[in-house]
Amino acid sequence: MIRKFNYTDRVRIRREDISINLVVNNNQNWFDADLSRLANYEFPNESLIFLEAYRQTNWMRFDFGSVGKLTPPKNLHLRLFDSPQGIKFRVKVTASGEIHKLLAEANSIPLITPDNENSQDSPLLDVEPTDELGDEIYKVGFPEDGKPVLYINSELGNYKIIGRSPAFLSLALPAAVREILFRITIIQNWTDDTDMDDWRSRWIKFANSLPGNDDVPNTNDEDRLDWIQDTVALFAKKQKLKAQFKEFWRDEP
Repeated sequence: MIRKFNYTDRVRIRREDISINLVVNNNQNWFDADLSRLANYEFPNESLIFLEAYRQTNWMRFDFGSVGKLTPPKNLHLRLFDSPQGIKFRVKVTASGEIHKLLAEANSIPLITPDNENSQDSPLLDVEPTDELGDEIYKVGFPEDGKPVLYINSELGNYKIIGRSPAFLSLALPAAVREILFRITIIQNWTDDTDMDDWRSRWIKFANSLPGNDDVPNTNDEDRLDWIQDTVALFAKKQKLKAQFKEFWRDEP
């Protein structure tokens, strides 16, 4: 039976209160989750806990019992994912009953791997491979939780190498930043930069921190479009993207 969720008055769980680690067992990807700090939120003991792993169209749900009695499933194998890269998790705490009222949730929780075990900070822009771009090189996507992802065409080769190359970065990043800020400030009308649990606030804070930049205008869309353009220009200047591209694109003597 598919459970229905009521999203009224839900509490946001801080991402730093959830720890999820990659466990490699016989060349298979499993995970281990520490949810013990959920007890600090004073949910009713009978509240149910679900943990969901997702990446693009792949999705798995795991039942972790209740707040009063955490019972992780024995099988935490990430069998639907061919690699651990880009896997994110969300935690949902629900009231028990036929229709599960959602009491609290946390989104975009990173899977801690040996490459990032010293930090649980979630990057502003995730980079992931995809084989669904056809003849396109890259695109910016916004999965269910909204946090942006830069998808790179996996048919071109190693997406990590492509994503680090100066030629790609100098062309793709300004367009990606422009599209993301447009979605945040124009489509979603979001200007707050104080809620660090919300990906939009983190992006606004990043934009506001660029040397010489102003806060997002609270006036009209035209002013915000000008602000986006100025922000992208300041970003390109800080990253020295023109110099990076010129280093790559040298005219033959």
